[in-house]
Amino acid sequence: MSPASSMLMAIGARGRAAQRAMFTSTSRSSIIRRSMGTQSTDEDLAPTATATLHLEDGSKLVCTSFGSHEAAVDGEVVFTTGMVGYTESLTDPSYKGQILSFTQPMLGNYGVPPRDVMDEHGLPAFMESNKIHAAGMICQDYSHHWSHWNAGSSLGTWLKEEGVPGISGIDTRALTKKIRESGAMLGRIEIDESAPAPDFSQV
Repeated sequence: MSPASSMLMAIGARGRAAQRAMFTSTSRSSIIRRSMGTQSTDEDLAPTATATLHLEDGSKLVCTSFGSHEAAVDGEVVFTTGMVGYTESLTDPSYKGQILSFTQPMLGNYGVPPRDVMDEHGLPAFMESNKIHAAGMICQDYSHHWSHWNAGSSLGTWLKEEGVPGISGIDTRALTKKIRESGAMLGRIEIDESAPAPDFSQV
């Protein structure tokens, strides 16, 4: 075989390999696009219920309730400055019994992963434990529209399943500064608009 023929065959082989690679890449892209179809629908309405956050220093903040709206909860108000991972934070046992405030401006936009998926050790694959340990959660802006390839439901739906209140419409960075300056502070998420201010000496 002449050198010219060998060169043409080599070029043809590289071209076919490039075509196969392009086809594989296109197929993978299609699979990724299909898998990213897990998202909210028009049935996921914006929350309208109201709640009130009472703080030990006498502050009273009216907000929107997007989680469980069944009973008031008390606890120490603490904060996290993490920019991602609200599912991991809520299921972290170190926050047990505390009302967790997120400085991240928006929560809920990527939903919540499936709760029934386990790893090879029988532990939740996408969370720190098998339940929410925080007593409640606070965020500045809650997104009722969510989209993520691994999402199973909205954040609000998960909170309702676990009986945990979630509230939004609060300047959580100002709240963080208050806690930093004043120290540990008790709080209550109250869903009854007519309820009196809590007596934190009894909490």
